[in-house]
Amino acid sequence: MEQPNQPTLTILIVEDHLPTLMAVQALVSAALPACRTLTAESGEQALELCASDAPHVVVMDIVLPGMDGIEATRRIRSLLPDTRVVMHSSHDMQIYREGSTAAGAGAFVTKNRTFTDLVPAITGLLPPAFRGPGGTR
Repeated sequence: MEQPNQPTLTILIVEDHLPTLMAVQALVSAALPACRTLTAESGEQALELCASDAPHVVVMDIVLPGMDGIEATRRIRSLLPDTRVVMHSSHDMQIYREGSTAAGAGAFVTKNRTFTDLVPAITGLLPPAFRGPGGTR
């Protein structure tokens, strides 16, 4: 239940594959029912939503049309240093992990681990105001 004067947790999901986007949004909404989820299908759309809505956490695909997720993460973290990013990719390659870390992502979850690892990665990056008593970890 949301506390008075406490902002609503906002999570942006960036994914160009519609079935995956819908599945991730359903997973996040079920696990964190008080949060507001936003969606984008490209890095450019993600930047627009970040500028207007300042999400607390972004779940970012790497391979996107136009600007890739690593560049979008770099720009989001420059624009909103307090916004945390979870990279979410089907490509578990060292170059993507290193690029994600260098861009400012706080976690990396492969899509084959979505249903076991994504929500814990998100909750592990939540700002203190959104953690329950003693934290959510």
